[in-house]
This record gives sequence, structure tokens and C-alpha cells, in this order.
Amino acid sequence: MWSGCLNARDIGGLPTKYGVLTRHGTVFRTDSPDNLDTEGRTGFLDAGAGLVLDLRSDWELTQPHLLDGSASYQRIPWIDPVADEARDASAERVLADTYRGSLDRNKAQVAKAFRALIDAPADAPVVVHCRSGKDRTGLLIALWLDLVGVPRDVIAADYAVSEERLGLVARLAELPDDERPAAEILWRTLPSTILDSLDHVDRTYGGVRSYLAACGLTEVEVHRLVVRLVPVDVRAVVFDFDGLLMDTETTMVESWRAEWAHHGLELDLSDFWPGHGGDITETRYELLAAAVGAGFDRAASHARRTAHRDAMHRELDFRPGIRAWISAARELGLKVAIASSSPRPWVHGHLERVGALEWFDEVVTGDEVAAHKPDPAIYELALRRLAVPGSAAIAVEDTAHGVAAAQATGMYAVAIPNPYVTPAAVEAADLVLTTAAQLPLTDLLHSASTPRN
Repeated sequence: MWSGCLNARDIGGLPTKYGVLTRHGTVFRTDSPDNLDTEGRTGFLDAGAGLVLDLRSDWELTQPHLLDGSASYQRIPWIDPVADEARDASAERVLADTYRGSLDRNKAQVAKAFRALIDAPADAPVVVHCRSGKDRTGLLIALWLDLVGVPRDVIAADYAVSEERLGLVARLAELPDDERPAAEILWRTLPSTILDSLDHVDRTYGGVRSYLAACGLTEVEVHRLVVRLVPVDVRAVVFDFDGLLMDTETTMVESWRAEWAHHGLELDLSDFWPGHGGDITETRYELLAAAVGAGFDRAASHARRTAHRDAMHRELDFRPGIRAWISAARELGLKVAIASSSPRPWVHGHLERVGALEWFDEVVTGDEVAAHKPDPAIYELALRRLAVPGSAAIAVEDTAHGVAAAQATGMYAVAIPNPYVTPAAVEAADLVLTTAAQLPLTDLLHSASTPRN
């Protein structure tokens, strides 16, 4: 690719579990630019890298870097010299041992390297290199590819290419017999070596995301690392309100149950829920009045029921994981909205009570549209106000009619059923979760970017 550098390549075009390919022309890996010839230097500079990340240690520097003094050049040694003092080299008998130890010892340096990549200009490619571009660069690239969902056999194949490009097998054959075994341990890039490293990350840290968290990277930083390498097209997240953001469905049921019990009756939930997002409060009072008979006082019943409901609401907060989703969405610069069938005073009142009204770019309510979910009108209005197409937005719902309304606009629909909705009832959703805490928003954004048939 760049004349003189034998191990230079673009890691674009690799498949991922999200159904998209890694971006071309975004991330390059290579051996040291010290190896470039005149033509290669021209090509390297013409690539216009926003960051050239050098993972070499001080002792390896034999000449000034091609970009020494440039704002686009950073040297962040992969090896932590302090941590390396405690290394027991005798315990690392094969290269896989060295890799495992390196991942454990050098977490602070790994974090610095990845942060440099995260902070690099988004509109220019990045180049990562060490001396030969196979070990430290190989580990960093393997972690990155694993993070974005590249299958491990593909990661291993990319890693193994290094020994072919560097001609290591031929060079090993030229060594004296007594030197060859030791060199083979250190030189070769066998697929099993990098797979062992990724298995170590799984066993010891619980996967690459947890490893990066142990290095000190935040969820948002990890997401930014992902989007540099794979496209994530979500620009907005739109939440339903009742039963989804807050469990007002349970407080409603309990208030009605208490009111029926006040009259010595038992609430029947079999016909309690409408198949739409509209308000059927009056219908529920009519049913109660018919059950109570003569002497039913509608005004007293309503006052008693709503007082009980409002007392429960004083302690009501967002459902598990919701605050974290909203916070992550805002930190990532996504638009955040509510599309609720309930009237504006109801939704605003709850949001103001928990100090969250300003968290939302738009709050669209049922009193602004003529039809209720599953009609898509409320989502269509929310998308118009956000100036985002349905294909670039996620809807988070708790009922089947909410899911249907969102999907009718082309949105990716996530269902988190409320306590009175079964998972089977919302199986038409693109994704069904138990709670928002089950999945980081960043993982959801990647899933929602998967091409749909």
C-alpha cells in the first residue's frame, strides 16, 4: 500500500455482526513509517491522516518520525515502563503468554491509545503502527475489531496476514537451527495466538467492553470508538411515557383496585386495557358505577382514587435503566423526545416533578393529534419536529399498539413491556428487553443500525 512498509493495510471492508462492513479508508495499520521509501513517503503523507499513533517505546526510536513535530503525530507507548518492571518474563514462555500479560499490565497505556483515536479528527483517517505492526498494533486492532462485532475468525485471519506480509516464515528458515525455535515463538502471527488473547479478555474481564471499562474508558467513549469504524445512523431516540418511562400503569391499576375494594368489589383486569393509546377513564367509571349501583358518587370516587394515585406518584421515578439511556443519548448528541398518547399537562407534570423536562428536545402528546396509537400520527409529528426520518430514529415502547405505531413510520421499535404486557404481546418489535438496564444504549444504537429486510 505504501512502498517500503510491508505490513500496511486498510482494515475496512470486514464483516460485522451488525450486518454492515467496517469503513474503508478510516483506519490503517502498518509497520513503522521509518521503512518507507521515497514513493511510500509521498503516499503516506497524501493519505492525510488526522492521527498517526505510534505505539513504540523510547528505546526503539532510531531516527525522527516522518511526522515528528506535526499535530497529527502522537507517540503513546503501548508498554507501561513502570508496570513492565514487575513483569516476569520467565512466565511468558510463548507469545500468547506475553500478549495476555501485556493486556493486563498495560491497561493505562491502552486507554491512552484508544482515547487518542477517539479524539482524532472525525473527517480524516487514522494510522496505527509500532515497529513491525504485528504485536502491539495487532492487539489494539484485534480489540477494536472485536468491539465492533467482526467475527473472531476474520480477526484472526487479519492478524495472521502480518507474517505473510513481513516474510517471516522465509526469514525464519534462514536462521541457524539453534536460533530458530526461539525466534519462531516471537515472530509468527498464528491465529491461535490472537484468539487466545481475546479468550483471555472474555475469561478475565467479561469481554472487550468490560476490558475497556477496566482500562477506564466510559460507555460514551467506547461508542465513539465504534462509530469511527462502523456506521451508526441513529440520530434520535423517542420514548413513550406511561408504562415505559414511568410505571404509571401500576399506579393506575392500584388506584382503581383500591377504589373497587372501597366498595367491597374486586377489579377485573381482563377487559381493563384498551387496544389503543386513548383515554378510557370515563368507561372505567361507568363500569364501576354499574357494579356499585344506586348511590354511586362519581365525584367522590374520582377524588378518592386520584388522591391515592397521586400519593403513589410522589415516590415514582423513571423505570430501571431509563435515566442512563437518556443521559447517554444526550452525551452522544442524539435528539431525545417523548411521543405519548396522554395529555400534555399529565406528561409535563411528571417530568417537572422529577426535574427532567429539559432533558427532552420535544414532548409530543395525545392532545396534539386526532388519532391514537397504533395510528402513527403521534410519531409522525414527533419526527417532523425533530427533523429526523423514521429510518434514523429509535422508538421505545411498552405495548403492541405503540410498537405498531412506531414501525409504521419506519422507526426501529424497542419494546420494554410494562408489568401488564407479556413479551409475547410485543414480539413484533425489532427488539424486546426486560428493562433498559439490560442493554447499554450504545449497544442498542449499533443493533438499530443493522440493515433490516
